[in-house]
Amino acid sequence: MYKFSDVEQSDGVTSLILSPLPIWTGYKATDHLGVLVKKNNVYIDIGSGNAKGAFELLYGGQSIASIILLLSYLFLNVFIYGRFSHSTVILILLCCWLFIILLCLSFIVISHMQHGKENMQTRFNRQRREVAWVDEKKQLHLVPWESFKAWVSSASTIGDSVAYRSSLFGMGPPAPDDPHGFLGVWRMPCGTELAGIMQWECIRSFMELGPDHIPDVDMTQRDATLHYKKRKKLRRQAEWGDWIKQVLADWFLGRFWAFKYAALKERLYSVEFSPEAEEWSKPLPEEQWAKPSAELVELEKKWRQRYKRREKFFDMDRRTAEAKAEGRYYTPVDE
Repeated sequence: MYKFSDVEQSDGVTSLILSPLPIWTGYKATDHLGVLVKKNNVYIDIGSGNAKGAFELLYGGQSIASIILLLSYLFLNVFIYGRFSHSTVILILLCCWLFIILLCLSFIVISHMQHGKENMQTRFNRQRREVAWVDEKKQLHLVPWESFKAWVSSASTIGDSVAYRSSLFGMGPPAPDDPHGFLGVWRMPCGTELAGIMQWECIRSFMELGPDHIPDVDMTQRDATLHYKKRKKLRRQAEWGDWIKQVLADWFLGRFWAFKYAALKERLYSVEFSPEAEEWSKPLPEEQWAKPSAELVELEKKWRQRYKRREKFFDMDRRTAEAKAEGRYYTPVDE
């Protein structure tokens, strides 16, 4: 079975294993992907991504396109006046604008609905050191935290005129009858391998260190009522500069519709935990809290010694060389 710092190579994709045995990677805990939905002293909930942020990004692109089309219309009227009829210019620009809107909306709906189906809400309970996972059949599984799998994958794509590297952060509970299988998989594009590692650190730090070691959930970015209350407060306090910036950002990024879209997506794909899981989520007396295994404690000590020697966990060449030397480099076929 894979363990911390193992490397898997398959079809041009290199995966660096972060767990089982979730050891500190030496990096800061951050919520780069905006997937932290809820946080308290007992558990955190991980959702299917920041749907609001994605909507705002694409709406902002549509707003820029609208401004460009408006400037193009003014340019055509001022400098090329008379070559086209007024109605023809308006019709052409309107068709371009509608095409961009439909393209953006299609991208949002298709990609995020697909992510919503794959990435259901997951709950990490630090006091019990367990993970509540709901599979495709809506059945609940309570998985030991130290056996939970996580990895960051990367692959290079080379085209005729462009080459780029993409990374994916993934995690999931192991299948009970297959050491390399999963009950289900949660995946999210993370931009760079380091961003995926730091996202995992957000989860690992909560489970191993506590809620004070990870970012808070900014509810003004998830709750429309709190967001607009914050904006009204800026106006009441006569903080006109910040208020104007907020109003312009809300308009330019379409935050009214972004909140609506995010709320709809969360209703469709959030998990309604069973009464068993709600009971499981209640706080325990501290003397009943589960403790780290002796294997995890010992391995973490070894890795912290390596960090003190200024070794970095994310050094793919070094990790790959070590994995090959120690027989922890996995490929589907012999090289």
